[in-house]
Amino acid sequence: MPSIKPTRMELLLVRKKLKLAEKGYKLLKQKRDVLILEFFQVLKDIKKLRELITEKFVRAQGSLYNAEAIEGELNIERIALGLSSGTSIKMSSRSIMGVEIPVVEEIKTEYQWSGYFGQTLELDYAVKQYRELFPDLIKLAEKQLILKRLAEEIKKTKRRVNSLEYITIPKLGEVKNIITFKLEELERENFIRLKKIKKTKT
Repeated sequence: MPSIKPTRMELLLVRKKLKLAEKGYKLLKQKRDVLILEFFQVLKDIKKLRELITEKFVRAQGSLYNAEAIEGELNIERIALGLSSGTSIKMSSRSIMGVEIPVVEEIKTEYQWSGYFGQTLELDYAVKQYRELFPDLIKLAEKQLILKRLAEEIKKTKRRVNSLEYITIPKLGEVKNIITFKLEELERENFIRLKKIKKTKT
């Protein structure tokens, strides 16, 4: 520890720093707690979305297998290459405790397609189901990106909280105590000296 100046000015400065560090610690702790709550909420949403997507995917895959059995795999691949996406996504962002996260505002998916002469109903149904699955996949990607950004910010905030709690605040507290003790010691010495001077004069 560098040499400490036992002055009242230094004590005031250390007290100010300590107060600021304690306030920062409290705010960062609150931020960390809010981010953790948000993290677990997003995790819950991801779990629900994955369950929903799995159900829809199994149904869509079943329809596609049936269509392949009738149309033939090569024919299905040729048709798939000719399909237009017919989708659009509108994105924005918002802030959670200073963390910028993506927001999917709107997903437009056209379920209809022109098809071709003699196509099977099973193929129509498979195309419709896969297109219905698309918005859920985009929402899942959005949630996973939010989760990643929250996890990074929680990690960063935890490091800062721990640094303040275990290093900065105890160190400033120790400096404050040392200065206080030295000032009290100086006051006692001055008091004894003044007493001796008074006694000598008497």
